[in-house]
Amino acid sequence: MVGRPKPGHLFHPKLWALRFVDVATGESTLRLLVLSRNLTGDRSWDVCLRLDGTRATRPIADNRPLFDLIRGTLRLVTAPLAPTRLAAVEALAEDLRRAEWEHPEGVRSLLFHAMGVRGGSVPDFTGTRHLIVSPFCTADSLLQRAPGEHVTLVSRQEALDALPIEALEGLDTFVINGLAGLPADEATADRVVLTGLHAKVYVVEKGNQARVLLGSANATTGAFGGNVEFLVELVGGRTAMGIDALVGPQAALREILEPYARNDAAGPDEEDLRLREFIRDIAAIPLTATVATGPDGFGIRLTSEEPLPEEDDVRLTAQLHTRPGEALRLALGQPVAVNWTGLALTDVTPFIVITAQSDQERERTVVLATLIDDPAERLDEVLAGQVKTPDDFLRFLKLMLGLGTEAMPEVNAASGNGSGVWRASTSGLFELLLSALVDRPDQLDDLERLVSRLERTDAGVRLLPPGFAEIWQLMRQARDAAGTGVRA
Repeated sequence: MVGRPKPGHLFHPKLWALRFVDVATGESTLRLLVLSRNLTGDRSWDVCLRLDGTRATRPIADNRPLFDLIRGTLRLVTAPLAPTRLAAVEALAEDLRRAEWEHPEGVRSLLFHAMGVRGGSVPDFTGTRHLIVSPFCTADSLLQRAPGEHVTLVSRQEALDALPIEALEGLDTFVINGLAGLPADEATADRVVLTGLHAKVYVVEKGNQARVLLGSANATTGAFGGNVEFLVELVGGRTAMGIDALVGPQAALREILEPYARNDAAGPDEEDLRLREFIRDIAAIPLTATVATGPDGFGIRLTSEEPLPEEDDVRLTAQLHTRPGEALRLALGQPVAVNWTGLALTDVTPFIVITAQSDQERERTVVLATLIDDPAERLDEVLAGQVKTPDDFLRFLKLMLGLGTEAMPEVNAASGNGSGVWRASTSGLFELLLSALVDRPDQLDDLERLVSRLERTDAGVRLLPPGFAEIWQLMRQARDAAGTGVRA
């Protein structure tokens, strides 16, 4: 959990950084996903860039903004990371600093821009033609992001309605067609339908060159004036990467756009904005969740050292993410001090749902507390609780041992009886486990904890696929013979 970089501003970047290690050679490959989408269930129109690379022997200067973003994020955490997790993040940051990235087709060069962190800077938007795709925008930021006469703007209806009319004069302005993405017939009626614009893209043309910037930053004053944001800049030719290629008459994106027509705007809901800012301030306060064992199960005491801010006519509550509907009232102006009792082991969690409620509006967020005295077997119990069918077990096995392995047998999720569909029947499963035993035996430890927990009850044993118990016993014997034993 991270706090605000400064009052009134947000930590707003969206990226995934992954390292893949070849167990045979020890070589690492890297993948970076730069997105506009949050880690939520929203199904909006978003943008994502995937970059793949390898680790060089020396730091590469162009990667410094990416490195600075990760290090800056570590300085904003509201609770210290565990030493092992901190070391893992710092090691990944060092790998990203040395990454040699493959360029997407048509891209001559790429640059990273980390804003709102130490050493960060705003990209240069100087050019002759500009395209802005942003769900939110402010008049002054539009002028700064598109300092020219030929500007195309794609945004949300309500965002454009809230702008002064003069801010849109001379701009080619579009919104997403409300019918875009809807299935055309019953044959595709079960596909996911995207609604609402959430992508952030800037295209700047100058001569025959086009620069495409995408990532987290909206065309707002806050995004470029204090938020922590991240953009990737791709540089290429205007024909392949310019404005016409993206939103020109023959472009695919143009098919879902329609010209903007102004509606009477009601203006921003002041009460909604007030609650939103209030709950963001609450989320920045470090919380501690201390676990205790009692006669009726487990208990959690949620506390803070800092007092909660005061706000008129607002009711603030907290509830465990695992126990919806059991909210406890928080006293404004005082440090947090509430207790939950009678919890099952699987109810113990560091995730706390905070809700701010006024007479007209409600805002909610999930915060991550520092968990003290976490029961040793909690995560194993939680995992076992997610395995409800033999097919669930097979999926977990695939995740643990076969991710990215072509030899991984396929599971037929529709079978429902746990038999699955394995390319080589039981021998395929056996070969997969043998491969893990030789190349990555530590992965078997996670599986052992789950199997041991399931074997404690008859119902758990029935969740193991046919023939698995016999194969797993051979794995245990093999590790015992090697003197390494499976660590439960």
